[in-house]
Amino acid sequence: MSSWEATIDPVGGPILTTLLAGGLLALCLLVKPVGVALTPRRRGWLTGLRLMLWLAVLAAWLRPTLLTVASEPIASAIGVLLDASRSMGVADAAGGRTRWQVAKQSLAAAEPALVQLAEREGLRLYRFGEGVQPLSGDPARIEGEPTETGSAIGAAIDEVIADTAAGQLTAVILLSDGAQRANSSSDTPPLAAARRLATLGTPLYAVPIGDRNTGLGVDLAIEDLAVSPNAFAGAPLSVRAVLRAAGLPNRRVAVQLLWENAQGGADLVQTQPLVLRPGQATYPLALQHVPTTPGEWKLTLRVPGAEGETVTANNEQGAFVTVREGGVRVLYLTGAARIGGAPSIEQRFVRASLGASPDVSVERIVFNYRQPGRDLTERFRLGVVDLVVLDDLDSIALSQSSWRALADAVTQGVGLLMIGGRHSFGPGGYRDTPLAEVLPLTLGRAERQAFGQPVREDMHVRGPLRIEPVADAEGIHPLLRIAEDNAAAWKKLPPLDGANRLDRTRLRLNARVLAVAAGAERTPLLVAGQPGVGRVLAMAGDSTWRWVLAGYGEEHRRFWRQAALWLVKKDEIDGEAVRVRLSARRVNPGERLDVTAEVRLPADQQEDPSRVRYSATVTLPSGATQQLALTDGRVRSTAGFFATAEPGDYRVRVSASMADKPLGEATARFLVPRRDLELDRPAAEPDRLERMAAATSDVGGKTIAPEELPDLLAELARQKPEQRRQITSRYTPWDDWPFFLLVIGLMGADWGLRRRWGLP
Repeated sequence: MSSWEATIDPVGGPILTTLLAGGLLALCLLVKPVGVALTPRRRGWLTGLRLMLWLAVLAAWLRPTLLTVASEPIASAIGVLLDASRSMGVADAAGGRTRWQVAKQSLAAAEPALVQLAEREGLRLYRFGEGVQPLSGDPARIEGEPTETGSAIGAAIDEVIADTAAGQLTAVILLSDGAQRANSSSDTPPLAAARRLATLGTPLYAVPIGDRNTGLGVDLAIEDLAVSPNAFAGAPLSVRAVLRAAGLPNRRVAVQLLWENAQGGADLVQTQPLVLRPGQATYPLALQHVPTTPGEWKLTLRVPGAEGETVTANNEQGAFVTVREGGVRVLYLTGAARIGGAPSIEQRFVRASLGASPDVSVERIVFNYRQPGRDLTERFRLGVVDLVVLDDLDSIALSQSSWRALADAVTQGVGLLMIGGRHSFGPGGYRDTPLAEVLPLTLGRAERQAFGQPVREDMHVRGPLRIEPVADAEGIHPLLRIAEDNAAAWKKLPPLDGANRLDRTRLRLNARVLAVAAGAERTPLLVAGQPGVGRVLAMAGDSTWRWVLAGYGEEHRRFWRQAALWLVKKDEIDGEAVRVRLSARRVNPGERLDVTAEVRLPADQQEDPSRVRYSATVTLPSGATQQLALTDGRVRSTAGFFATAEPGDYRVRVSASMADKPLGEATARFLVPRRDLELDRPAAEPDRLERMAAATSDVGGKTIAPEELPDLLAELARQKPEQRRQITSRYTPWDDWPFFLLVIGLMGADWGLRRRWGLP
């Protein structure tokens, strides 16, 4: 059914149109040919043509429009999502039925309504697990069994929304036990997906199936294992996790930490005894081990199985750790803000964090400047010291020969850390010392802070300054990774009171800004450089001690330890021609793992990586191998590995060659834990489904019992099968080609007759 309406929109308004129309009509009728007499018939032809041309011009001026309004149907759709994950096979319903059977029986009882909805193409049925699969055939006769290894509820709803984007999704019916068990790669928050339905005006009808108490008998599980993938020989390695316990009140258990030995077995290195208390479900675990031998080792956190426990696959978790050589000798040189004064508070906390590691020895020398120009030439020799820290130390403290010895040692491999303060960098007079050659920035001529004078504002930045790590093509620098959720950890740390001004325009070509002050200016706070074979860090701030006082002592220790280890190159194994790095050492089943291979080219081939060739294989727990496609012709190449469904230990082996000459080989291992996402925790979670349905309650969403499903589908089948939308079309004849053809025809006819009759 349609309707129409005509409108005009005269150019300049109705008054101007009337005057223009009258003037044109007067020209058409009153202007007569001169010097030639016309018969009444010929005059009539010319007058008629002019009147028609006048009408055409008037029509174009009025701009008439014909509006036609019609309605057309919109195809409606009802999406039915059936959870086909393994937890739906749990038999916890009345009569020993499985959840899957309950769902199928509910659909079978609603067969008349399902058939009616399917006949008018308004029903779309899906089964889902980690992914979504449309189902065809009789919607009341579902075939197959629940075999999916995960249940991504949120992603399933998103898929239905995308599948019906061109139509009208009038309702979504979700039959599930409510357990969201999915790997992060396919996970979408279910509540967020439900809110998207509410935005579309689509109600969610949730049908919870299953018992929320299923599986909550006797069970012990190790969860949330957290351990650094890198450690240093002789330094304690912290291992943290959570023990989840059910059905064992007042029972004593002992969590075991096992460390792989050279023969491939596992040695018990520590235990943590616990008493399980009534009403407490989780227990934090904190164990540690001091590895002594460099290499790649596997650790396992295990709790022995208890009597009556049916699921024991979750009683342990493992991880791989790369242990590197330890032992760092630090010479910590600190000065005072004034002659004869005391050193800064910062040095106390930084030294404490460095000295907390047994593989780091710290020697401090305090300078009060009463005897300037001391000679430490012999202390700066390579092999005598690994790292030199300068904390608010003015350049007058040491002799020029000492600064020369330190600069030479840095270019040969000694690490150098300069911490901010009144007498650091330019304000400390380092421009006039040989050390200026190895700093990652050039120093200004006028940058000098006199003793006993107020702090020069032009050389310092006032706080508060919150440190923000900077990501480049390689991501956040490893020394700035202080927590699992790294970005959130840095935001929680107290800001610095202030910092030295490190001018971006004066950074050397090989300098890298690792961290800046959050805000519009983004002032550099941490800058790295590499003069020769040594490494240098310029830390502009001197108030990280506030982190410790605010309760972030672990973050403080980790940051300064990682900075020290990076400076002395303990973050890498010297002499490796080929290295292999993994994006993770523990990978959930089915998740992608990125493998990066890197080669160190011979000195005479540094500019020609095009001839590098890689060969990479991954050995699966079963012993089978798969090839890994690394791209040749690069010093660094990354490939994704996807065949991680099999639980157990995997070994990645990468070899590289150049011009048919081997460069070397490297291996790395990772672990796919023996997890069953669906059956480790088989309890139904109806609360999640209730929250999702409540999110769409404004548009009619609700939670119903399985036996109420036939009535709901019958009600939906009785509703109007389609909605309609209004389609408005416009026709403007004055700007179409027939109109312009008419005007040209009238003008041509007038011109032709005038020429034929001899008119000027």
